[in-house]
Amino acid sequence: MLDHSEDRLLEEALGAIAGQGRLGAKFAARFLKHDVHEIELRLPLSFDLALERVRGSLVDSTGGTAPSLLHSGTDRVTLRVMSGAGFAAMNPVVVTVTVTRAEEDSTGIRVRAAAKEGLIKQHAGEKTAQLVASALEGRRG
Repeated sequence: MLDHSEDRLLEEALGAIAGQGRLGAKFAARFLKHDVHEIELRLPLSFDLALERVRGSLVDSTGGTAPSLLHSGTDRVTLRVMSGAGFAAMNPVVVTVTVTRAEEDSTGIRVRAAAKEGLIKQHAGEKTAQLVASALEGRRG
């Protein structure tokens, strides 16, 4: 299920891509189906090192865009960034990563990617979540 803030960000991004037709695109985006995918993993890193890996990975995956801080606590931090997927990276994807302190040398990570799907299913949310998770684990997608 898409949350309200993700939905609004995706509508705005699709409107921006449409240029002059942005009002119509933003309106039409409300009726598109969602592709939301979550992956949970555990990194064998301390909380601070895992958080730095997440920040770096999100910056790399977006071509240099710094993630926004949604939540910050001593045991949990949530970051969000807008990415692109599909043909020419024209399908906006909201990527949210939550980093949770588990143990001294282990950190829980939840990668959530949300996108809108048009007539041609690109599975942008699922593919983006898999790419981010692979990068965090040190693998190439």
